[in-house]
Amino acid sequence: MAVGLALGGMLGFGLWLAITSLPWTRPRPDLATRLRLMTARGRLEFEAAQGRAGAPLFKSTALENLLRPLIEDAGGFLAKVMTRAGIGAADLDRRLALGWPGMTPAHFYGQKLASGLVLLVLFPSMNVMGVNPFGAWQIWMWLAGFGIGFALPDWMLESRLERRRTAVLMELPTMLDVLAIAASAGMSPEQALLETSRQMRGVLGDGLREVAREAGLGAATHAEGLRALAEREQVPELLSLADAWQSALEQGLPLGQAMLTLAETVRERKRARLLEEGGKSTVRMLFPVALLIFPVFLVVLLYPAGVELLGLGG
Repeated sequence: MAVGLALGGMLGFGLWLAITSLPWTRPRPDLATRLRLMTARGRLEFEAAQGRAGAPLFKSTALENLLRPLIEDAGGFLAKVMTRAGIGAADLDRRLALGWPGMTPAHFYGQKLASGLVLLVLFPSMNVMGVNPFGAWQIWMWLAGFGIGFALPDWMLESRLERRRTAVLMELPTMLDVLAIAASAGMSPEQALLETSRQMRGVLGDGLREVAREAGLGAATHAEGLRALAEREQVPELLSLADAWQSALEQGLPLGQAMLTLAETVRERKRARLLEEGGKSTVRMLFPVALLIFPVFLVVLLYPAGVELLGLGG
């Protein structure tokens, strides 16, 4: 009886979540909001408000209104405790701004706590429902599930940052070639960088446009902006770009030739990294071969020989 009620409740809750997640069930903005979004100032104000509010945690509006305040409060409290204890990452704001735009530290810690509690409750719930194919789920499994769920957002953030760094490395040689062509065409270094930022797309193009905008406003020089971009993205090749830029300006060297040399160096580093990853893949392939393919291969070879020997012995 209890199992039937639990399964029925889970089914009803799932149907409710599915229905409330549909687009036509979400509240639509009023006419004044839609008219304000048609202007440039209105769109900027709306984007700024969205950035302050953070990304939505749930697709369902009901869950967003019901659970998000609890997650924010719990995440904010956990963030304060971990910061005072010296456990939290010092550069979490920078990493979230790069890998998870719109996510605040309070939301992040709230997600860590929520995902940990979900996996913590999962195992005792399966014990109650009798879903224990390997025996009853022990308490240490509950705690292990909480640990995995608590660390899951960190793994997701690191994966996002790694994809971003990979995108920067893939775009960097093309950007250096465009910068070299613009400098060789007679443009000044500042004009070449501005033109390159207009031609480039993706993560690196956005970063270059920000550098050009800050330099135009007088907030920082181009070399300082490139160095800040390299420190923000944590890509050593961008730091080499800032050094080459500064050296070309101080020593009066042609910027185009310096960028071409740096582009070739970046491509060589990329080839070396690809070869290194290929070597690691070869080592990683040994485990499935040794555990899965090799035993089957031995059985296929030894089974006919065993049958023949048994037949001769009989």
